[in-house]
Amino acid sequence: MSAGLDFDLGGLSPADDRSGILRDIAGESDLDLLTRHDVGDRSYLIAFDNGAAWGPGRSLPDLFTFDVRRDQAQGTFALDGAAHANVAFAQKWLAERGCPPRAMTVDGDLVGADELTYRIEDQIHRAGERYELIGLTAARESPGEAWTMVVDRDAADLPVRLFIEHSDAEQNTYTVREGAFPDRAGAEAWLADRNTPLPEPPEYRQDADALRTRAALARSAAPTAPGVAEIVAAAPAAAALAQPDRGRSL
Repeated sequence: MSAGLDFDLGGLSPADDRSGILRDIAGESDLDLLTRHDVGDRSYLIAFDNGAAWGPGRSLPDLFTFDVRRDQAQGTFALDGAAHANVAFAQKWLAERGCPPRAMTVDGDLVGADELTYRIEDQIHRAGERYELIGLTAARESPGEAWTMVVDRDAADLPVRLFIEHSDAEQNTYTVREGAFPDRAGAEAWLADRNTPLPEPPEYRQDADALRTRAALARSAAPTAPGVAEIVAAAPAAAALAQPDRGRSL
C-alpha cells in the first residue's frame, strides 16, 4: 500500500477476487489520501493518483474512490473502487454507497465561484444511476479544465451531457457547467471546436420560466401570501440559471 493510503486491512483476507486485485493495484500505485469517512467497519476514501500526469494521455483520471467493508467475524474485507475526473462525481459514487457527499470534502479544496456551480454539483450528488459514463478527462494544470461526459437517462431531449469544471488554484475557485447535446458525436465536436458557447440543457430554461411565473403570481397576491418568501429567495438562483456566465471560455 502506498504511504499515503491505508485501508486498515491487517489480518483480513479478500472476500473475493476483485477485492484482492484492487488492493494490490492500489498498493502498487502512487496514491495520496485526500479525504476519508469511517462508519464502524466501513470506510469511504478519495485518493489522488500522483502518477496520472505521467500517463500516455490527458484522458487518464487522477481521482479514485474506494469503499472498504470489513467483516471482523469472518476475517475478510470487500473493496470496491472507481476513477473520476472531478470531486463531484467522486462524491456521487460514494453517496450511492451510503456516504454523505459533504462528509467527503477535500481539505484545501477550491471554493465554488457561484451558486450555479453548487446547484449542478448537488444535482450530480443526487443522480444515483441517472448518468451512464461515456468518457472523462482530468485537469493537468492550473488554471485547468476537467470534463465528464454522460448519458442522462432522465433527459427527454439532448440526452448526452457534458459537465465541465474549470479550476484556478491562484484564485482558489472553480466553476462547474453542464452542456446538452443530441449525441456523443455532437459533444465531441463541440469539445474539439469550442466555436459556440456551451449549449444549456433545455430544463434550465424551463426551470427559470417556472420560477418567473411563480414570482409574477406572487406579485399579484397579498405580500403575506404563502410561498412569497420562498419565491423571493429563489429569484437570484433563477437569474443564474436563465443567464449563466458566458464570459468564460468553456
